[in-house]
Amino acid sequence: MNKLFIGIQGKAVCLDKATGDILWTSKLKSSSSVTNVYYEDNQVFAYSGGHLFCLNADTGDIVWENGLSGYGFGACIIASENQSSAAAISSQIASQQAAASSTIVATSSSGTSGGGN
Repeated sequence: MNKLFIGIQGKAVCLDKATGDILWTSKLKSSSSVTNVYYEDNQVFAYSGGHLFCLNADTGDIVWENGLSGYGFGACIIASENQSSAAAISSQIASQQAAASSTIVATSSSGTSGGGN
C-alpha cells in the first residue's frame, strides 16, 4: 500500500507516500483538533469530537458514523482484534504527543505575534 492516512482538525486525509500528494480529504462532523485514525481492510476508522466514522480508504467517502451517545468526549484508542493493545496504546500516545506539541507551537507563535510592548 502506498497510502498514508492522517487525522487533523476534524478531517481524515489520505496522502500518497511516494509523492506526498493529497489523494482525498474527508471533513468529519467535528472541529476537534485531535482526530485519531486507524486503517484495516480498506477501511479508515476515524474518531473526532465524540463521533466514530468508517471511511472508504480509496475514496474517503463516509460508510457509516456512530455518535457514541452517552460516552462523552476525550481521548479515544482505536484498535481491532488484529492489533495488539500495546501497539494501539503506543500509537495513541504518539498521536497525543504530536497534537500537544503542535498546540504548544501554535500558542507560542500567536503569543509572540500579538502586541509586543
